Amino acid sequence: MQTILLVDDDPLCIKLISPLLTNAGYSLLTAENAKDAQQLLEQNTDQIAVVLLDWEMPVMNGIELLKWIREQSKFETIQVIMQTGMDQPENIKEGIDAGAYYYLTKPIKREVLLSTIHAAIVDHEHQKELLTKLKQAENSFRLLDEAVFHFHTVVEGEFLAVRIANICAVPEEAMYVSELLSNAVEHGNLGITYEEKTAMIENGTLQEEIEKRLVAEVYKDRRVKVSMKKEDGIINLVIEDEGNGFEFEKFLLFDDSRIFDNHGRGIAIVNSYLNMQYLDKGNKVMVKLTLKENAN
Repeated sequence: MQTILLVDDDPLCIKLISPLLTNAGYSLLTAENAKDAQQLLEQNTDQIAVVLLDWEMPVMNGIELLKWIREQSKFETIQVIMQTGMDQPENIKEGIDAGAYYYLTKPIKREVLLSTIHAAIVDHEHQKELLTKLKQAENSFRLLDEAVFHFHTVVEGEFLAVRIANICAVPEEAMYVSELLSNAVEHGNLGITYEEKTAMIENGTLQEEIEKRLVAEVYKDRRVKVSMKKEDGIINLVIEDEGNGFEFEKFLLFDDSRIFDNHGRGIAIVNSYLNMQYLDKGNKVMVKLTLKENAN
């Protein structure tokens, strides 16, 4: 059972939202101010998956609490959903800059609330799993100077991402390469569109559709190609899929027109952390990562 921390200075809001979350099967913690929320986060770091955070609170507001959360690595897998009545682009940008990638506008509809929380929990579990694999993985890629890999599934891409990240100066940031590898499979080779993924996440059929397309005649022989070369303390990666490409420009930055969608943040997050550049029609991306000192 996943734990959600609901932070809101309005007791009525807590009273209305609490049964929606508990009836959906979530464990719930509540706080009416940021100070109490900080204490609960400190006491339940390993249990809390998502913080549902009100923007407008006295003393310390939601953005200030969010910044406090993002400053501490022990909270790095906790996903924060901002709930607010302020939906202007400048407000959204402020929240994004502070590290909020999910938004809900008040009054909150039940279906949107549960869909957004589900998406945030999936991200939490995925990030936690990758970080665990990162800590457990052998650093065998330190022996490679140049290599070319071909893979078919998202799981194979994650396996490769963990090995690459393990020889980087900041492995936790380098792990964001896994987002590009997943996109190369899902959107590139399997042809899942943005709109299709939105609907699949909402109705819980994304993984089923991925498995179906992986064995479909039109997609089963497609592979993602990853070229890796070490040079002067840098790993140069080129990731190329066999799809038709996409309009990557609009996904490089957080777009306030998509901020309320249940996905679509991955590339912008990668772009904010890593040195990356899409090439050609968008089915090829180049990434530069800094090597660990002993990985040359």
